[in-house]
Amino acid sequence: MVLPVGQGSDNQHANSRTIIIPSAPPSDGDVIHQSHYIDFIVVNGDDRYVIRCERKAVLESSVELAKVINAGPTSGRRNDNHFIINNVDKHDFELVIRFLETKFIKFRDHYHILRILEVADRYNCPDLVIHIVKELDLQLSSSTVLDVFRSLWYYNSISTNISPPEAPTVKEKKKTKKHQHPAPFTPEEYLAALLNNSLQLIDMQAELILTKSQMLELRFEELEMIAKREALQMQSELVLFNCLADWSVEECKRKKLDPNPENRRRVLGALCYTPRYLTMTTMEFEKACTRVDLLDSAEIALVTAAIKGKKLTNLTDEQNNMLERFRTPRPAYSRLPIHLSDRTNPKNYKKKMRRAERGNDDGCCSNFGLNCLAILACIFD
Repeated sequence: MVLPVGQGSDNQHANSRTIIIPSAPPSDGDVIHQSHYIDFIVVNGDDRYVIRCERKAVLESSVELAKVINAGPTSGRRNDNHFIINNVDKHDFELVIRFLETKFIKFRDHYHILRILEVADRYNCPDLVIHIVKELDLQLSSSTVLDVFRSLWYYNSISTNISPPEAPTVKEKKKTKKHQHPAPFTPEEYLAALLNNSLQLIDMQAELILTKSQMLELRFEELEMIAKREALQMQSELVLFNCLADWSVEECKRKKLDPNPENRRRVLGALCYTPRYLTMTTMEFEKACTRVDLLDSAEIALVTAAIKGKKLTNLTDEQNNMLERFRTPRPAYSRLPIHLSDRTNPKNYKKKMRRAERGNDDGCCSNFGLNCLAILACIFD
């Protein structure tokens, strides 16, 4: 017999607290089980390598891998926890994954660090990128700086946007008395800071670095960024001149050109004018011209006359500007690096260098008037 809804067999209303338990099993769509662990399967050709890791750690620390996980497993099955990763070194990828879990990684050398940086950048792991930048900054030296400098060209297009920092204003100097540079925040800012520190180290050790054979392997854009540095620390401009002369020969070979003076000037372009020729002695300039003419005959005659102190008349504005650049001395010290590691702590650098950074070489009295103007400007602002 079919009973009315809410009425028992004794014609009494059923207890409202009675729980009706469905007899049918739940469908697969009702419950989605997500394991705390997932498996990345690294595929390189026929090689398969499984890396098990914590789902939460990866989701929180890698933008690109989070996209892979959120897109669903490769098999298409909802409860599957396997995800395919292609074309990456399995050992490097596993080190990246372990860092996401433990925030610890051990490197072998700077080449290994640069390889891990490539993986970290590819999968957008900001914490790891920042950790690597600090480690690279700590290991920067004359033997590693060119490798680091060249590698940084491939990350976030920072190389096309960075330029030698401008001299700070008086107001900025007062604000940055204790901290010479604003601290970086994003991974892109850290990478740009590391590029800045690489160039700063090249400035400090230009005498050694510009004579390295690695300089001859640089692309034009890389050489240009170094050759145009204002604070290259050299005993003589011959160091830069010889570097440019040697590079021009190698570049002619790469482009299958006859390494005659004209072609060498052509591959160098405006870099022929980066040495400060008028800071050379007469003997140094003659030695440079004997090796190769990076300037044309008229420019050589003009520079020779200027070095010998002859009176120059009827010069064009372009010639005057050129001679002014040639006679401008380089600063006694390079600027301080951005503090990224113990190596770049300002306390590790000479007091004179720190004073030059703040623009206080002439003493407090010489800047007293400027400081007063800066204070008044701050008040009226």
